[in-house]
Amino acid sequence: MSKKKIILIHHLAARENARPNQIAKYLAKMDIEVHLILWDVPYPIKLFRKNLFNSLKYKRYKVDGEVVVHKIRRLPFFCPFINKWLFHRQIRDIFKKEKIDVIISESYINEMDPPAELPMIFSLVDDFESYAEFYGSTLYKLVFRILEVRKTIENQIKRAKSVIVVSDLLKKYANQYNDKVFKITNGVESWVLEKKYKKNKYDFGRHSLIYVSGFDYWSNLPDALYALSEVKKNIPDIKLILVGDGSQIPEGKILTKQLNLEDNVMFFGPLADRVKLFEIVNACEICLNLSEKNKRGDAASPIKVFEYTALGKIIISTRLREVEVLNFPNIIYYQDKSKKSLVDAINKSFTVKADEKKIKKLAIDYTWENIAKKFAEVIDSTIKDLN
Repeated sequence: MSKKKIILIHHLAARENARPNQIAKYLAKMDIEVHLILWDVPYPIKLFRKNLFNSLKYKRYKVDGEVVVHKIRRLPFFCPFINKWLFHRQIRDIFKKEKIDVIISESYINEMDPPAELPMIFSLVDDFESYAEFYGSTLYKLVFRILEVRKTIENQIKRAKSVIVVSDLLKKYANQYNDKVFKITNGVESWVLEKKYKKNKYDFGRHSLIYVSGFDYWSNLPDALYALSEVKKNIPDIKLILVGDGSQIPEGKILTKQLNLEDNVMFFGPLADRVKLFEIVNACEICLNLSEKNKRGDAASPIKVFEYTALGKIIISTRLREVEVLNFPNIIYYQDKSKKSLVDAINKSFTVKADEKKIKKLAIDYTWENIAKKFAEVIDSTIKDLN
């Protein structure tokens, strides 16, 4: 029996360690030939010349031993009509040359919407439209209209042979346009569960909290710092470790000084080294998942909850729908926008004894290997329907 062959279109430009990269890696370990579509974007302006040159070049190479990457050509800035034509031409060529069975598209902009005549599974990994609604500037919202985000997502759901979503909210949305909708959450690397960590490599103390995030408007970082200031009155040695960057980091650094928390807060910045990242998280006692509760947050499947759980950690989280659906006993909830509720949750977290082995077992069903197996089942049934 010949290998199944798929194209997987990433929803982000040249991104590593995201959901499609993990899915591609583990599908390739099965009886599936995976062709991952990536591209470069000539931003920011200071790197424009280098990135522009790269974005106009086509490359074909392999990652993780088996995954075939096609870094396709793309014109700079927003040229939706030209870029869509260019993208369609390249996808048709790859589909024909590689004898592909089906495309999995995660695209949400019209430039990367696959040709309508090719068989497709649509994978909706986030409520992209609501990001602009809640946090976007006027320019950002205008760009989303130019790139026809709503129309592109709806059209792909309607014509997809099958649809994969990460949450119940997105399943309800997709079911308006398609009957074949499958919920497959995010996950965590299995090696995190298996690795033996040295406790003494990093020492942040017994009263240490960690928050790993892209600290944008939804991350509630100021609330975390205000709560830390309150808890510090009774727990002077409390530490907050922040890993990541984003628009709230500059504000957070100013607030840290204003609240006299310089000795209690550490800003690590973004960490590309995943091994180091998990070593740092493992060295902390309590993990934070403080994303703002709104339509977008409720539609997300928070990867950090799976990663924290794989380390056997107690988690403090807002009551996001997909977090509550998991029903993990290691999660302490607090009321979003209530500083007192967050202070109470932090104080409570230091009194809870974590059964690390029991907590880690919760993550086994959510390893990327098991997530990829569910993808493979949808791929198999879709290809059978096509035949």
